[in-house]
Amino acid sequence: MGLALPLGMVCIQAWSATNDLLSLDLEDLSQIPVQISTATLTATDANTVPASVTIISRDDIVSSGARNLDELLEIYVPSLAYMYKVQGNQLGIRGIISDRNNKLLLTVNGRNMNIHARDGGAVSERWFSTLGDIRQVTVISGPGSAVHGPGVIAGVIALETFDGSSFQGTETSLMGGAGEEFVMGEVRYGKKLTDDLGLFLYYGADKYEGAGDAPHKLAYDLVNQNWPEGNNTLIRANEDFPFFTTSDNGSFRGRMRQKFHSQINGENYTAWLRFTRSGLAIPPNQGIYRVIPPEVIRKSGASNQQWTLFGDYTQVIDDTLNINYSASYLLSDVLLDMGFRGGLRSWREDSTTLRVLMDYLPDIQHDLALGVEYSYDRFGRDSGLSASSGWPPKDGHPSSDDTTTSHIGDLPPGSRWSSEVLSLFGEYQWQIDAQWTLFAGARLDKHEMTPWMFSPRLALVHQPDINQSWKFLYDRSVRHGDDADLYMQQHLHRNNGAVEKLDHYEILYSNNPGAGLHFDLSGYFINHDVVAYNPDESSTDNLGTLKLYGLEFQLGYTQDSFSLQFSHAYTKLLDFNLTENISGQNISASPYGYGNDLANWNNHITKLRFEYRFSDRLVWAGSLRAFWGMPGAVDMADYNNDHDRLSQLPRYKDSKRAFEESLYLNTSLAYQLNDQAAVHLYFYNLLGLIDEDLNKRNHFLRTSQYRDAEPAVALRLDYHFE
Repeated sequence: MGLALPLGMVCIQAWSATNDLLSLDLEDLSQIPVQISTATLTATDANTVPASVTIISRDDIVSSGARNLDELLEIYVPSLAYMYKVQGNQLGIRGIISDRNNKLLLTVNGRNMNIHARDGGAVSERWFSTLGDIRQVTVISGPGSAVHGPGVIAGVIALETFDGSSFQGTETSLMGGAGEEFVMGEVRYGKKLTDDLGLFLYYGADKYEGAGDAPHKLAYDLVNQNWPEGNNTLIRANEDFPFFTTSDNGSFRGRMRQKFHSQINGENYTAWLRFTRSGLAIPPNQGIYRVIPPEVIRKSGASNQQWTLFGDYTQVIDDTLNINYSASYLLSDVLLDMGFRGGLRSWREDSTTLRVLMDYLPDIQHDLALGVEYSYDRFGRDSGLSASSGWPPKDGHPSSDDTTTSHIGDLPPGSRWSSEVLSLFGEYQWQIDAQWTLFAGARLDKHEMTPWMFSPRLALVHQPDINQSWKFLYDRSVRHGDDADLYMQQHLHRNNGAVEKLDHYEILYSNNPGAGLHFDLSGYFINHDVVAYNPDESSTDNLGTLKLYGLEFQLGYTQDSFSLQFSHAYTKLLDFNLTENISGQNISASPYGYGNDLANWNNHITKLRFEYRFSDRLVWAGSLRAFWGMPGAVDMADYNNDHDRLSQLPRYKDSKRAFEESLYLNTSLAYQLNDQAAVHLYFYNLLGLIDEDLNKRNHFLRTSQYRDAEPAVALRLDYHFE
């Protein structure tokens, strides 16, 4: 079992040690193993990828015991964190986090899986405990619009599945947990049908009850004023709610979650079909508890299902030129219950994408990639989740809008429209000499409801020797508003939607000094023109310009039977200037004269991961995630205490504990019974046995609302059939 590695720690290919690549001819070059990175359009080796990248292997996934993708990413990726929100957990990287997950891109085998209409973004794939189809996860920390298109402001989460070449045989996995209760089962099958043809099949399902006893708290006193039978029940500051909301991390309305993947790989083509049905029960935001009965709240959360069909073919023209053609179709059904009457939303999205990418490699020094992409999206058909998720409900859910009619955001029910996006992109890689490599890329995207969007990138990589590298990076990423917001803006206000821009500068140094050591040090600066929800106007607008900087340090050590990985990330707001006087935004209270920090981010994040191998059969592993407090949330609560905007912003009474440190300690034992079977015992959130608030996790925007993760245990059995 291995540890997830920053890309600089991935083994350097043996041929790199010669340091004389420029002497190779094209025939010799064709034998060199290189990769198309998630971060580039042209092929490159691990040491020259122009980005901060973390790779999580299959062994890392199993070793961690992660019960969903969010937990896995938070264990391994520096400066990544997530928070609760009723529309789906909100992921952030390096301080960039939004209320809709629309500043991140999530892909499966290169296909964009994001929800585009509203209240979605990178939400699918993240809540499954069934992760057995995933061979590798690659995370880019930082923008990536030049390669992946609009929306990649904070980073990329790229899932790569197994295929018939990377997995052979039949394997089953069973896992169950207590404390946070669940059962899951999965089976995968892979076979090489011929030397050039492989088949992979996967099915997984889980029944996830979650942690019903996880304490749910507010940092201030709240009295329910208008519940029909509420009798003015008091929620006391920093004490568990006196009524049940939802089970922590439970599936949406207790429904079973399922995943199916089938894939065929040939010598120069790939085809796959994928189906996922997922959901997460999440309590609504703090202001709801004043007026809504508990029986409504208990059904809140988010659900989605997706059908994906993907195919690509690579045409090899000659030794210097090849062309890749791909076509894909994605059907997404979305269902949201925001925990109040009138808060049910559902819709369907149909997305078709065609892409052509040409790669030209005239010699060892130069590589040019040029591409074009066309996407056609349809929005507003009735969601296929209406019946399959038990909605409309038959158990007395007291909502006024129990209907199967599509309803997206604030648009009138039944609204339908379509949109087209044309994209042109390219990248040039120049290996100047044995030590210097230059990357220059750009992308142009034209959504029919926005002006042209331009995303340039420039990177210079210096490798003074095989053990060191310096990377000097500049990226601009762009993002247009959610499609429902664009549609509303164009059809109601007769103008184009706003375009969000982020300029990112980074210097990254990597070193392998020997004796099993490796370290990375990076510093970055971000200038961000923020487009987000404006609560004062109930619209999506340009809120202002955000400037921040950060430092990340990673240390890896491997010696004999022991491995360790450590990271610390520091993120600091420099300045935030509002476009106009907006009193309800929750990015930072600094424009109001309260502090100078981000309101929804921990300035310091520390992560530790280790493995100790007692023998070839027995391995002990553990992880610690430390989030050292949100001073910007305290500033926002102080502002709110003075101005009393209760439902939109945080507040506290007496204690600031809600905004202080959160620590998650996990450990595990793995035992290989024989060549076919292995058993794993996992323990989660152990510090909660000492102090339950050490395990707290806050809600996004309303950070005075939090929940203490339950200490838990899980047992896993893997069996590989010969």
